[in-house]
Amino acid sequence: MYHKKTLIALICLLFLISAAAQDVKDMTFRQRLFFGGDFGLSFGTNTYINLSPVVGYRITGRLTAGLGPIYIYERYKYYGINTSTYGGKGFLSFTIIKDIGQYVNIGLGNIMLHVENEVINIEKIYQDINTGKFYTTDKRLWIDNLLIGGGLNQPFGDRWGVNLFVLWDVTQNKYSSHSNPVVRLGFYF
Repeated sequence: MYHKKTLIALICLLFLISAAAQDVKDMTFRQRLFFGGDFGLSFGTNTYINLSPVVGYRITGRLTAGLGPIYIYERYKYYGINTSTYGGKGFLSFTIIKDIGQYVNIGLGNIMLHVENEVINIEKIYQDINTGKFYTTDKRLWIDNLLIGGGLNQPFGDRWGVNLFVLWDVTQNKYSSHSNPVVRLGFYF
């Protein structure tokens, strides 16, 4: 049953790719490339710095794919913890409805589906149940997070725009730093 669903999904994806391929057939390789990503900053008792740039490619007028590194630094002053997370991600985004403003007069751009796979390396953090203190170890762990969801894309011209995605971590690894839903605000140019 699982293989039958996978085959049907692949056939539908290939049909959508071929139908939307006409939008970008006259674009050069360079015109199909885009850059962007997301970042996060928070300072105070807890410090959080997230740098996640991406390089993407417009496969069709509706389908994009890309890759990028991930680096996250976190410091929790109250617990005395400093930790770094690093790794990479790959994503695939598909525009379901282009220019939703033509259907509903609310000034929004495109509605998209988004799938993202992160492979990140984290420090294991343990809590001593007797003292309540948290400790990091020298041992690091690679984890894989699959994020699925959708959102809005607001283009500003032909080359740049902003994405807002609401994603769910469907792997729910016990070491994952994500709690559902995961909200991502990113940009591209």
